[in-house]
Amino acid sequence: MFKSPYFKVRYVTFFSCVAVMNIAISCNNGEVKDKHPQAKMGIASSVFRDDSSINGYADSIKLHLSEFEKRESLVFNKDEYSFFVTRYSSNGNPVLYVEHGEGEIGSVKKYYYVHRRQLLLLTEDVFNSYESPRYRSQREYYRNDVLFHAESRSADDAATFNTAKYEKVESKNVNIGETLEQLESAITNKGNFDLTFEGITEYPKARYIILSKRELKSYRAVIRVENEDEFIQELVTNADKYKGSTLSINWEIIDGEAIYKGAERR
Repeated sequence: MFKSPYFKVRYVTFFSCVAVMNIAISCNNGEVKDKHPQAKMGIASSVFRDDSSINGYADSIKLHLSEFEKRESLVFNKDEYSFFVTRYSSNGNPVLYVEHGEGEIGSVKKYYYVHRRQLLLLTEDVFNSYESPRYRSQREYYRNDVLFHAESRSADDAATFNTAKYEKVESKNVNIGETLEQLESAITNKGNFDLTFEGITEYPKARYIILSKRELKSYRAVIRVENEDEFIQELVTNADKYKGSTLSINWEIIDGEAIYKGAERR
């Protein structure tokens, strides 16, 4: 669970390696009878023609995950949902976004495998503490941001879930461009995630920087301060001076919590 003394959250439905292109991806299942209207448009369509080749791309990314550039967002809170995003990139080009969401009754992870800023595969893994099925996983395959295949599996216990086979399901096509834009905005603190300083709390063992946006139903975030420095002392002493301003600070996500790692020098 995300550790935040400031927010109480519940699970709700929510949003969600160009190097490997040197690996020859081939289909071992014979000729693909592809009737998708955009199958021959662009490299994402011509190379990744079916779920098998897309799975190969995703597996290659997972195999070399430690070699990619990694960047994490703050832990954002809105209404009854809390999440953060991890982005993996190759030479500045995103290959995978991971959305980590959690609440009181469950947790979710969404994996967005992308190539040339187009989504190829979206995998959603959900654990629900109380409702059935407790375990659910769904995979959606895309070409040119158009859904062409979806499959899912679910169970009420981990053992059954791990041995269950994926079965084809119907799924609605979503605005992929908008979704990826939101994920990128969360990473770069832009748009809806452009939060400013609201205040700093005081606790015996740690302080918490509170960030918010001056809009109704907007996102908020907290950053735990374990070790104080000159900048934190300045925030505590002159909080009103910084209220409403953007803070140039660094953080690290540890156990689902943003931890303060110092201010950027100007």
